Amino acid sequence: MQKGLNFRSIESKTEYFKAYDESILLINCDYVETYITTSYGNSHILCCGDENNKPLVLLHAASCGSPMWYKNLDVWSKEYCVYAIDLIGECSKSILLKPLKNNKDNAQWLDETIRRLMLDRIVLCGLSIGGWTAANYAGYYPERLEKLILLSPVQTFAKMHYSYFFKIMKMGFKPTRENIEKYIGWGNKKEAPLPDSMIKQFTLSVMNMNSNMSFPKWIKKKHLRKIEIPVLVMFGENEFAFSVNKAIHNANLVIKNIEVEVVQDASHLLPLSKAEYMNQKIVDFIK
Repeated sequence: MQKGLNFRSIESKTEYFKAYDESILLINCDYVETYITTSYGNSHILCCGDENNKPLVLLHAASCGSPMWYKNLDVWSKEYCVYAIDLIGECSKSILLKPLKNNKDNAQWLDETIRRLMLDRIVLCGLSIGGWTAANYAGYYPERLEKLILLSPVQTFAKMHYSYFFKIMKMGFKPTRENIEKYIGWGNKKEAPLPDSMIKQFTLSVMNMNSNMSFPKWIKKKHLRKIEIPVLVMFGENEFAFSVNKAIHNANLVIKNIEVEVVQDASHLLPLSKAEYMNQKIVDFIK
């Protein structure tokens, strides 16, 4: 397979894929890896669960890849057929061959992936940049969705703190565990350390990703107002990337059919930070 625009070199891609395969061993349920060809490149997907069940599509956080759902897939795949899609503009197992120039391109890539998986009326769940991707898609293709779940979505309801960009720079120059955990908002004393394989994968993602990849562009209110399906929006109490209060205010202004919740003692990576609670919450909302 080609290097892809999202990697700096063949060597960096190979190194990252090896780390991804180490992280995927954390998943404790049966899964199948597959690729879907789109006009923007090849989408990599982890599939688990009974194909006859309702489809639940997951979109991961930046630099994490789909293995980050390892605490959730075992539970959700018992209820749904889960498709964890690697974001194609990220350092992941998806391979970008044509640039995503704008928000519409991003939505079109995801729609091609979903259609070629032969899915319709899905439940779409995204975390962080995956939440941004999900919200952006819902504004373009609301008829394709049954429900929408946005977990700590960036650039959607509140803009990023300036301090976030300094953390990116610090992590890029010195990708230690401490700096990486600060960047992703981890480190609450009540949270267990992330597995070494996840830290390694995240580190290599930062080091090997093509620096020309675009940062998610702010989603306009008129775009979000097109979303009329039931929407669950959740934030961690210890969110680091943006103001939760501003996000809640704006979310309630633009989304008609919305449920908003702040999870106590949770950080940005909600499904990892409070896995047991999130597993049940998502099931309850979908039902």
